[in-house]
Amino acid sequence: MNLELRWQENIWTSCLHAAQIVAQNRDTERSEKLTAALKAPVERLLGELNTAAVPLNLFWRIALPLSAQIEGKTELARVILRKTLGLDGSESGKASYLGGVLSDLANAYHQAIPSAQQELSLRRRPLQEAWEARGPGLLTLLQRALPEEFIPDKADVILVLPTSGGRGTAHLDYNSVRIEAVLYDPQPELPEVVRLGWLLAQLNLDLPKYSENFSRDRLPLIARLATLPGILYAAEEVELIRSGTISTAKALELWQVSRTGHQALADIVDQWWQVQETRQSPWHIALTALDRMLET
Repeated sequence: MNLELRWQENIWTSCLHAAQIVAQNRDTERSEKLTAALKAPVERLLGELNTAAVPLNLFWRIALPLSAQIEGKTELARVILRKTLGLDGSESGKASYLGGVLSDLANAYHQAIPSAQQELSLRRRPLQEAWEARGPGLLTLLQRALPEEFIPDKADVILVLPTSGGRGTAHLDYNSVRIEAVLYDPQPELPEVVRLGWLLAQLNLDLPKYSENFSRDRLPLIARLATLPGILYAAEEVELIRSGTISTAKALELWQVSRTGHQALADIVDQWWQVQETRQSPWHIALTALDRMLET
């Protein structure tokens, strides 16, 4: 297939990416200095979002992908408030105050990593060249396991400065993926090219034909899990990973799909995948079945 990718390097998104990790009380692997610099502005951000009644998970879901398109902090705040609170919320003084908090966060990030832009520019080539060499073959094999329609014709790849030693997220609503621009594979047994293929494979699962039967809030998790067995199969077929070395549970752990319970979650996914391989149910039915299995 001919998938057109637009590669972007974005420091503002890198800042919010790091802020989310700090907000989740996860240590940054970059430096104690960055964690210390972001702690206070992140706490102010969380406090402002709470005061404005903006759900935290919804804030990250909107702010992270949109930050690659909107550099202005107050403008981004206004869009976030419009999408979460409606037009009245975006036109109130809340937008200006939230924009100020975001500016403080960006300034703290810049002071902690003043060379961020230069460093990120240097980090683009390894992942992009690896994808151009191995990605098309990976997607070709992936189509044997997953519907071709899962993968869009075009997508944005937002590269962010590494904060956690390798991490990525698919933004289905914005047809983009965010991935840390590592210089080498932090987990050699599961290369970053495979992670990128997995993220791209999730992007079209928000199509109504696939997602109308379960909650929108559950869609990101369903997308991550439903595409995991397929990408591991394809990666083995093109010899990006050694056969039998990466289980579903191991991939869940390495890609930080959940903090705990990797084996229990993997058992559900493996059982679901085996049934789907046998029955070949229409994918909207299969995805609904996975959602129900996760609820039990």
